[in-house]
Amino acid sequence: MYFNKRRMARKLDKTIDAITRSLKRESKTSLSRSMPFPDRWDPFFAPTMTLNDVYAYPTKHFDFHAHQLSLDRPHR
Repeated sequence: MYFNKRRMARKLDKTIDAITRSLKRESKTSLSRSMPFPDRWDPFFAPTMTLNDVYAYPTKHFDFHAHQLSLDRPHR
């Protein structure tokens, strides 16, 4: 299975919609909680990350792979 432009964009849209719904339910206090992360596992991980950082991670991850695939960024 591979991801062409259409499949990648559809997957990105569904994921961002799910993250947005979940993020809207979080409080400022919960978003500021942090914990250690294994920063060697991924270039977007930091030694300590807040929940807000974790919510931002999928977008950074998708952007990285979209760039690898030479995809245009979705217009929002």
